[in-house]
Amino acid sequence: MRSPHRTRQAARPAAASGEKLKSLVPAIDRAIAVLTLLESQPQQPFSLSQIGRALKIPKSTAFNICTAMTTGQLLRRSATGYQLGRRLVQIGAAYVSSVDIIREFYEVSRQIDSGLRAMIQLAVLDEEINAVYLARQDCASGFRLGLRGEIGRRVPANCTAAGKALLAALPLDELDRRLAAVHSLPALTRKSIAQPGRLVKELAAIRKRGYSTDDEEALRGVCCVARAHRTSHREDGLLAISVSAIKDTLTARRKKLMHTTLDHLIELLQQRL
Repeated sequence: MRSPHRTRQAARPAAASGEKLKSLVPAIDRAIAVLTLLESQPQQPFSLSQIGRALKIPKSTAFNICTAMTTGQLLRRSATGYQLGRRLVQIGAAYVSSVDIIREFYEVSRQIDSGLRAMIQLAVLDEEINAVYLARQDCASGFRLGLRGEIGRRVPANCTAAGKALLAALPLDELDRRLAAVHSLPALTRKSIAQPGRLVKELAAIRKRGYSTDDEEALRGVCCVARAHRTSHREDGLLAISVSAIKDTLTARRKKLMHTTLDHLIELLQQRL
């Protein structure tokens, strides 16, 4: 039979371990606070006194935290103070490479009720003036698109809501470069915008209102709304989500639902990326 004394001794390491783990939490919180502070003004070195005042901690505590983070290359130290360290670049790059945009798109789009009766799609720009569709989620849209709905297809960006949203989000000098040698644009329907000048005006309007539309410009009988999203997970920094529906089914209530669904999808994707 074990003595009470031996039982108490056996329990001490576990208790000590728990106390140690608990004591690490404030240090982690403070390390995060230091990174946030330095991120707010990345060009400015912060002294220990400045860090201590901003975090409301003793200078000695700030020294211990900053020393440990400098050893880990999360911070770098100069004669005038501390700044963000190079290890953060490696961590950031690893995070970016770990994210699968298409998987994240499906994760958020599957949360949309099939009662939407629309097609949700993810698109990016190619190196020219085309929208490339990478993924889609059909929420009882009723579409029978065949090859026109294939993932990976390229569609003239000027003819689609997603493409126009992406073009509108380009830096103006990049947009000018792409349109410089273009005298006419492809037209998929009689409603497609085929004149570069008219397209430029439409893109300016899209930037102002924050979303783009497509009223039978890519397919007869189909309307669409789209928004671009900036992301570090693509070289050009852009992707777009669109919501498309059969025009004859669109009441004022359903149009509003398409817009609110699109806003919700962009918000969810921002949170995941």
